[in-house]
Amino acid sequence: MDSSSSAPNGTALAHDQDDTAGHGTRLLPQVLDSLASTDPNHVLGMSAKSDISEGFNSYTALQLSQAVNYMSYWLESQPGMSHTIAYISIQDFRYWVMELAAIKIGHPLLLPSPKNALPNTSSLLEGTKCSMVFYSGYCKEQCIQLKGLVAGLQIVEVPDLDEMINTPSKHYPYNKTWEEAKDDVAMIVHTSGSTGAPKPIYYTNKVLAFPDSAYRNPSIPGGVSTSLYAMIAKKKPFLSSTPFFHLSGIFFGVYTIFCPATSVIGPPSSPMTGKMVVEIAKRIELDGIIMVPNMFDVVFSEYRDEIRPYLGPLAVSTGEWIVNNTNAHLWQIFGSTEVGPYFMLAPPKSHWQYMQFHPITGPSVEQIAPDSDLYEVVSRRLSDPNLAWSRMVFDIFPDIDEWRSKDLVSRCKDPGCENLWKYEGRVDDIIGLSNALQVNPVDIETSLQSHPALRGALVFGWDHTKCGILLEPKDPNIAADALIEEVWPALESANELVPEHARIRKDLIIVSDPERPFQRAGKGSVVRSLTTKDYESEIEGVYRARGVA
Repeated sequence: MDSSSSAPNGTALAHDQDDTAGHGTRLLPQVLDSLASTDPNHVLGMSAKSDISEGFNSYTALQLSQAVNYMSYWLESQPGMSHTIAYISIQDFRYWVMELAAIKIGHPLLLPSPKNALPNTSSLLEGTKCSMVFYSGYCKEQCIQLKGLVAGLQIVEVPDLDEMINTPSKHYPYNKTWEEAKDDVAMIVHTSGSTGAPKPIYYTNKVLAFPDSAYRNPSIPGGVSTSLYAMIAKKKPFLSSTPFFHLSGIFFGVYTIFCPATSVIGPPSSPMTGKMVVEIAKRIELDGIIMVPNMFDVVFSEYRDEIRPYLGPLAVSTGEWIVNNTNAHLWQIFGSTEVGPYFMLAPPKSHWQYMQFHPITGPSVEQIAPDSDLYEVVSRRLSDPNLAWSRMVFDIFPDIDEWRSKDLVSRCKDPGCENLWKYEGRVDDIIGLSNALQVNPVDIETSLQSHPALRGALVFGWDHTKCGILLEPKDPNIAADALIEEVWPALESANELVPEHARIRKDLIIVSDPERPFQRAGKGSVVRSLTTKDYESEIEGVYRARGVA
């Protein structure tokens, strides 16, 4: 996971961390029920209406607690329910309700991405022995198709959120202690599928408390933590544009309840767009924004003039503009489904594109070869048992002592910045040329990320002597030659930033077919292996046509 956060109002640390009592050992349903009792009118969620000019639907702690109680009884009333149940939904706060209701009734909730290929979701259902899928909205058709693939599968539509909230229901008790419930499997998520078939990952209540544990992260003199409690102030609204089935969406949702804060989302039935971000920012004084990097690029390239008055005033050009024209803090969130977000410190504003790992609770980095500039991010168990909470991966995989992430970083070479690291992709991304040279494609791909004519770019070259690039246009009707001419100046600039053997020749550019879009994981990242395979004949054809080995 690599996403970005902007705190537009220059927010400092949201919590002083003086009182760590209870943090990391609280059970989510009990926290929500307690909040419903002590602060019932606090707005936990705001959902933009289809026409954002008409405002937002707001959901208080009391309303969501009532919805959880109602759905706990509703779920228990369903006949033939498997131990593991699944939920595939549009992007609305029913995700939260289903997650907490499933915890209360003791049924792990599998959250397949609605964007998964059907065989991937059916594999997850079969692998977790799940025979009942709940759904909402336009996900119905997908569930009907799944029913035809998975023997004995039941599919059930859930009530709408207003019905969940407004139907009278008595309190559904959840009286387990932390020790009794911490190792109960609460939720089953899955890897993104960007490096292969999605795999189920089992989240216990202890794992779900990981964002709350961040409150206990040791302070570093002169450093600013980028934990969730530092990003978003208590009782303040923040825009969360990441999907609720994804690690970032899950943890920011959990954080909202633990904090408590106010999570703002776009219209549930529509994918978030740059224009929606602008319209939301015009109407709500946001304390922070959580978006994937390519969404930041869209917002600040296409809507820069519109959004500047509201956020004060990423490809590199985006980030440079933000730090040079605003008082916003800009930092990256970096992690994975298995490790959660790594603990880091905010880098200097001049080095916003780098990361600084927390010196106590952050991961290690290991050079991948003696002469390499690349280092792999590695997590190991800490010797201090009081810091065990900071290693979520070992709660998920208790039988291991080391987790090699396959994520690569490089050390900043500026004097005095040796503790800063730049993300360079994954071990799986590295392209091995037939002349034994290696290419990291991420530099060029990231340079083109914000190009207004492109939806995606993918470098290829495995087992050849030269690299080429596959371009995915935003406009499906643009002619290939016209797109290449439009993108070539940016590609020339990108070529100047990489070694000679990694540079792209103009005659090794392929434009994708609109009928075959790039294959993407649920988080929106391109699945390199599958997309390259889809265009294997075109790739080999261009090498033959150009006489390149």
